[in-house]
Amino acid sequence: MPGRPRRRYTAFLVSVAAERSRSNGSSTLVYAVMKPGPEEALEAVRARVDPQAALAIVGSLSTRIAKALKLKPDEPRPV
Repeated sequence: MPGRPRRRYTAFLVSVAAERSRSNGSSTLVYAVMKPGPEEALEAVRARVDPQAALAIVGSLSTRIAKALKLKPDEPRPV
């Protein structure tokens, strides 16, 4: 008997580049987030950071690393 279809999640790495003052340059922070697709990952991080910050998908994590970090679906975490 087939069960409920399971959503597949991928652990994405999302870079957030925010402008600081002119003398300091810019700072970059990377979030790990488990989402079904890259667009959802960007939106999850965008909700937590400054709207003017530049976001980009910079990679993904293996399931082994995501499990070691105890990363949960829909929970962006700075790494």
